[in-house]
Amino acid sequence: MSLICTLILGWMDKRAERILKRNNNPGGEIAKLSDIVSFKMDFWMVSVVCVAYYVAIFPFVALGQAFFISNFQMTPEQANNVNSIVYLISAIASPLFGFIIDRVGRNVSWVFVATISTLVAHMLLTFSHLNPYISMCIMGLSYSMLAASLWPLVALIVPEYQLGTAYGFCQSVQNLGLAVVTIVAGMIVDSSGGSHFWLQLFFMLFLLISLIATCVIWVYDRMHQGNLNMSPSQRATFRTSM
Repeated sequence: MSLICTLILGWMDKRAERILKRNNNPGGEIAKLSDIVSFKMDFWMVSVVCVAYYVAIFPFVALGQAFFISNFQMTPEQANNVNSIVYLISAIASPLFGFIIDRVGRNVSWVFVATISTLVAHMLLTFSHLNPYISMCIMGLSYSMLAASLWPLVALIVPEYQLGTAYGFCQSVQNLGLAVVTIVAGMIVDSSGGSHFWLQLFFMLFLLISLIATCVIWVYDRMHQGNLNMSPSQRATFRTSM
């Protein structure tokens, strides 16, 4: 199904390009794999966030059933229900956050808030006996907020003719990070006798790394008078002044 949709999308894009006489690369630049080394600091920090944030979500959910059974004395069915909340909320909240962020901009601020709130959710799950549904709802909303605010940053940082390379690199390092962290997470649980305490601290460490990288993005953008944390109207003014 994905292949069929991709082929249809490619055909529609080619048709639109021909009808609208669209030229997405008026300068004639050719993307090369070596372009990666020319990407700026803010792109690399976005890549760090891609890895550090998502490794605190996907492996956690993958090991979530055992966590909720062990820490909250749930049945396997109850654990599966609470564990699925992140993705259920994301299915609804992601387009809503996307619409809001398109209207107000300030992407870096949204990434910052999403990372902080995800860290809070992990802390509540680890250090409190608060109903885990509350923490997982916070995590689901934060996950949706980050996805809607982080990925558009790449298009604001990298020239359009290099976007495929940039997104491909982000996805590559994210998958590599997920593969390594999932293995390490399993090893931590096994070596802790089934306890998830140290694993939770491990996830929180990555969220702190994500938070630091977000702060670096904000500082770098301010120093270079960039548009990553502007409102849409400010970005429009920024483009016309270039």
